[in-house]
Amino acid sequence: MEEIIEELKKYGVSKREAEVYVSLLQKRELTAPEVAKITSVTRTKCYEILQNLVKKKMCNENFKNGNKIFSSVDPKIALQNILSIQEFELNRKKEAARIFGEKLTKLYNEKEKFDSPLEFIEVISDPGTLKAKWMEFEKTMKEEFLVFVKAPYAINFADNIEEEKEVIQNKVQIKGLYEYGNLKTKEEIDNLIHFMKVYQKIGEEVRVYKELPMKLAIIDGTISMISLADRISMKPGLTSMIVNHPSLADALKTVFYTYWNMGMSVEEYESFIKMGEVATIA
Repeated sequence: MEEIIEELKKYGVSKREAEVYVSLLQKRELTAPEVAKITSVTRTKCYEILQNLVKKKMCNENFKNGNKIFSSVDPKIALQNILSIQEFELNRKKEAARIFGEKLTKLYNEKEKFDSPLEFIEVISDPGTLKAKWMEFEKTMKEEFLVFVKAPYAINFADNIEEEKEVIQNKVQIKGLYEYGNLKTKEEIDNLIHFMKVYQKIGEEVRVYKELPMKLAIIDGTISMISLADRISMKPGLTSMIVNHPSLADALKTVFYTYWNMGMSVEEYESFIKMGEVATIA
């Protein structure tokens, strides 16, 4: 008897439930008081245990002569019923865990992304890494891209046309302020004008300014990329700092629009260049 009870416990049946079920196996029908007499379960507790067995489909409940009587379900069927209920409960728990996991994931994703003041700052000096980062930003930006275009360029003008066209097609507003004060030859000037017109044609808002203080990009009012020349080595390389913080981005937007409002349109720049050429010839 004890061995059978211990085996039933492995199927998620409590010791008292197992004892009552075994007693039912040995009798055709029993009332709750009768079950209490042949088991260690009290009469009061017997009703609760019998109802548990009914729910687990190990026991049948009927009425006879006005009395509630209980009989055991065939053991093979009863064990199958237990397994089916356990499987159902397991699937229910899995689904509940999935939904709960989604809530926890949402909470995790919405948490403060950076705990340390330095974790939202990334410094890049390798040109290849900088180019890859720039391309990554172009693919992920959603609303607005403000940029100071200043040599040396991370990406050639010709190589970035298709990518920017795709970004603009995704309803991203792009404003580019181009520096011209560093240009030395007519070829360089003509090249800048050509590509500014190309970018303007695909939807970028373009202006020109003589000397910009830094290379700057502001993405979706949150991410800022600042690139500064190395003043010590005087090499053409750049050190770029990427900061993911809306407060800094907001402050730098003020810097951007200060210079933007002082800039010229492409057409005004062309006229300005032609006037300079006339003055040189004269």
